[in-house]
Amino acid sequence: MTTEKILAALDKPRKLYSILMVVNPSGSLEELQQKLLKMRDEGLVKFDIHKGRWYLPN
Repeated sequence: MTTEKILAALDKPRKLYSILMVVNPSGSLEELQQKLLKMRDEGLVKFDIHKGRWYLPN
């Protein structure tokens, strides 16, 4: 599960499970969530707490 694959999967705002299905269907949600949280801290992605979706910042 690489950063590039995750960024490519965020062509539109998506929920955690749908990102996992695009990136790595046999992977774990916990691993993906930790990766997304790290990417959020770096400013690569954002999370909409009201809709529960991850997206790329403009």
